[in-house]
Amino acid sequence: MTPEMKNLARRRLWLGITNVGFWVLTTSLGLYWLTSGHTSGFDLRRLGFIFVVMIAVQALFDFIGGILLMPEPRPTITAFLHRWSRGALVHTLVLTGVGFLSYVSFRLSGGFCFAILLATAGLALGRRQLFRAVAGVPIKETPHDGGTLLVANTTDPAFTGGIVGFGRRAKSLIPERWLANLPKEELAVESSRRQWQLENGLPDRAFILVLGWNLIGGFFGSLIFKLAERTPAEALLGHACWMTLWTFGSLLILPTLSRKAVFAADRAAADSGHDPRPWIARFPNLVGEDGSSNSTVQNIFYPIPSASLRLRQLEKPLSGFVAG
Repeated sequence: MTPEMKNLARRRLWLGITNVGFWVLTTSLGLYWLTSGHTSGFDLRRLGFIFVVMIAVQALFDFIGGILLMPEPRPTITAFLHRWSRGALVHTLVLTGVGFLSYVSFRLSGGFCFAILLATAGLALGRRQLFRAVAGVPIKETPHDGGTLLVANTTDPAFTGGIVGFGRRAKSLIPERWLANLPKEELAVESSRRQWQLENGLPDRAFILVLGWNLIGGFFGSLIFKLAERTPAEALLGHACWMTLWTFGSLLILPTLSRKAVFAADRAAADSGHDPRPWIARFPNLVGEDGSSNSTVQNIFYPIPSASLRLRQLEKPLSGFVAG
């Protein structure tokens, strides 16, 4: 990475820290207010007002990150607003849908596990459709090496695709520019990494892990803050605040598992006869990020290990269970 890219990545990191820190502090205060006994008169109308304010505050962070701190090619304000408005609308509709499911779940069962199960499964199964709705980017199927790839024509340099679907129907999704511009050997390395993940069921493992994590979080949140005894508005606010903090906890814990999956995929590519080192070295320049030399920052904010860490780990044997 060039010095300019490193400086930009550092500024984006601090924006991310500020953004995450703001919501952790805000939701902590929300839970404190909820338990203070001063919630008289709090109803669904006031909860809706908080929701609107939340969207407006997040829009400020989105603007700074999407305009001022984007790596090249940086979008114009008009282009950014066009993309952002679509993404913000879809994201708001998703949040509203999850909120409605949570409300129904609470009224029917006094808890949120039913909503968590449906929302987690729906978001996982609908990733392809959700991506198209948020970004407005069509996804096409392309034959590749005897199989089928999903290809997205997006200009976002940070977009790397992933694995869409579960079981035998799962496919790899990559940016179209990778297919057009990457050297064949490096593209073969990434294809090999993802094929190994598919063959070993890592997407399925990851889904089960995330679903279990969310259900445990929802259960303990309802128990600790006695949400079943509260009004629907209070319970929804408490659930939203608690699950935000629970998600922050996942940023501290779950990347430990995902980083091991990155190392294991690199090792699988090497074992299949490819040399993953050129691809690992190129990757930071493609996405404009390369982890952090600070181990604490790396562990919290970078689920993808730095290139230097991946190259060092490639020389070591890897053992044990890989969660995904």
